[in-house]
Amino acid sequence: MIRVEKFNPGTYRNQGDYKSFIPTPVNDSWSWQSARINHLLSLASSELGGLDTYSELIPDIDIYIQMHIQVEANRSSSIEGTQTTIEEDMTPLEELSVEKRNDAQEVRNYIKAMNYGVKRILEDDFPFTSRLMREMHGVLMQGVRGEHKTPGEFRTSQNFIGGSKPSDAMYVPPAVIDMHDLMSDLDKFIHRDEPMPALVKIAIIHYQFETIHPFLDGNGRVGRLLIPMFLLAKDKLKKPCFYISDYFEQHRTAYYDALQNVRIKSDMEGWICFFLQASIETAKSAKTKFRNALKQVENYQHYITSKGSYAQTIGTIIRSMYSKPVATVNDLTEITGLSFDTVNRVVKILVKDKVLIELTGNRRNRVFFLHEYIAVFH
Repeated sequence: MIRVEKFNPGTYRNQGDYKSFIPTPVNDSWSWQSARINHLLSLASSELGGLDTYSELIPDIDIYIQMHIQVEANRSSSIEGTQTTIEEDMTPLEELSVEKRNDAQEVRNYIKAMNYGVKRILEDDFPFTSRLMREMHGVLMQGVRGEHKTPGEFRTSQNFIGGSKPSDAMYVPPAVIDMHDLMSDLDKFIHRDEPMPALVKIAIIHYQFETIHPFLDGNGRVGRLLIPMFLLAKDKLKKPCFYISDYFEQHRTAYYDALQNVRIKSDMEGWICFFLQASIETAKSAKTKFRNALKQVENYQHYITSKGSYAQTIGTIIRSMYSKPVATVNDLTEITGLSFDTVNRVVKILVKDKVLIELTGNRRNRVFFLHEYIAVFH
């Protein structure tokens, strides 16, 4: 039995001029007496349940979820240093400046990895395991910085966080000789068949994964992807609509400190409480965004009906942009089946009415975005 308040974070392995950290295995029963954990857990469980119910009541929720994922991908990637806006992430790569393209591709890969994981769990009924983590990592790292760092495979050499080498690093994860047993232990904990609140369990899983750091690159992004994947796999969510990276990005220093304080101060209680607070705010924020998306769609409908003979065509174009809110005239022609000239004529009306904004400033290959709709999800 592991007691949260008396958690022993682990030991060190001497590696010559540095020491690697060996976290305590987590596959055990857990208990706590913390009133703070119980209070936050009650609030977080209620908010998550409310979000799950709300998501099932909204028509066309899957369209809005894709925008939600877009924001999650941007926020999670920005924690790792990418510097693109949501609009840039959705703009054709060839229309971006050269220095932005790698960052935008990383964000797109995050979305692909997210959608891959969702499909594996919801459609293929694939279990949430370290094998799925490796598969998602392979998608995440394809064709981007880090693509040569064994994508889809656990590392075979030492990594470190901060500093220029292990001896001056802020944190050195477990050596390869320890890593595989720790990941096996984590797998067993994930599938341990005994009652445990899902939000506390995924908080521990996320901490342990980040502490093991099993990949050469991309650990932070994979670690954050695990959170909605676990909740979907455990049927705590019917729809993939819970994305916590926005909160982590807004509280980046506190996020890293809370993880590190488990390792150096044995403060597992503090990390779990931080995670539960993040869960509360994330679920509240998601409900607000979905509510505001419905209001904005209603506003567009009022606008559409005011456009007389153009109403049907304008409605077709605007509605097509809910799933692709950054698009060229060619994109909209292909999506809607309308002629190029018709789309071009209607887009001019939408720009004049400030429904659409043009992003590039080009005379050709212009890119338009449905700015008020996108703003809902920021």
